[in-house]
Amino acid sequence: MEISQLISEELILFDDSIRSKKSLFEYIGTTLETTHRVKSAKKIIKALFKREEEVPTGIEAGFGIPHAKSKAVITPTICFVRSSQITEYLGLDGEPIAYTFAIVVPANAADSHLEILSALSRRLIDPNFRKQIKEANSASEIMTVLKNEEKAIR
Repeated sequence: MEISQLISEELILFDDSIRSKKSLFEYIGTTLETTHRVKSAKKIIKALFKREEEVPTGIEAGFGIPHAKSKAVITPTICFVRSSQITEYLGLDGEPIAYTFAIVVPANAADSHLEILSALSRRLIDPNFRKQIKEANSASEIMTVLKNEEKAIR
């Protein structure tokens, strides 16, 4: 699964004004709607919260992978958000989430959902990959990290 094909620079966001999980999910939903990846920001926000209630999606080292399936999704998509001010969204290690890779897929795409989640999770296990993501300061740098990682895997 090539992560870089599910994300674009317009879906890579840096915003330290985001201070809560609610505002993070709203930001993601609105971005996905304005970029025509989903039909309804409201439905995506609801789907992300529903999934979060089942099992929290914060992992470790400041990373989170909120994800949802919804009929409102037009195409499988990843949206990245970096915000260092969120204090209520915590990882398994108790560390606040500052780096979020949100995954949304159509409701009938269960296999794609698991494949994308698995591919991204495998990359986030690598401390070097996490370090490169943390050090990236622009959308183009994030895209370069993702593409270089894919080349290394091939």
